Amino acid sequence: MDMQCYEKAIELGNMILASEQSLRLADAKAAFEEDSAAQSAYEKYNEYHENMQIARQSGFFSSERYQEALGKLVQMEIDMKKMPAAQEYLKAQEDYDKFANSVLEILRQTIGCAEAKSGGCGGCGHGHRK
Repeated sequence: MDMQCYEKAIELGNMILASEQSLRLADAKAAFEEDSAAQSAYEKYNEYHENMQIARQSGFFSSERYQEALGKLVQMEIDMKKMPAAQEYLKAQEDYDKFANSVLEILRQTIGCAEAKSGGCGGCGHGHRK
């Protein structure tokens, strides 16, 4: 029985990888990685963010300087999100995350129902009620 569970988990993983959301995310990621302007903006954003975190942790920033740096970081993010490749990648990531979370929620509810059959769960569709 345990082996069958593992096989079904692998099957579910493969189905998720073949899903519309997963394929769209892979395509969007590839397009984003091929867009040199988007990659450059992303790298500059990450570098600035990391340097900002280091400066903040070391006490370099006054409250005013931190707000200025944060404003620049936010503007960098806004500019990056205006790029079509970045927009599509972020939207595809968001849609994939929603899809994956909905699958995980179904698993949680199903497992919760199996663990609480004596008391019932009311949410799995198996007809158990509290």
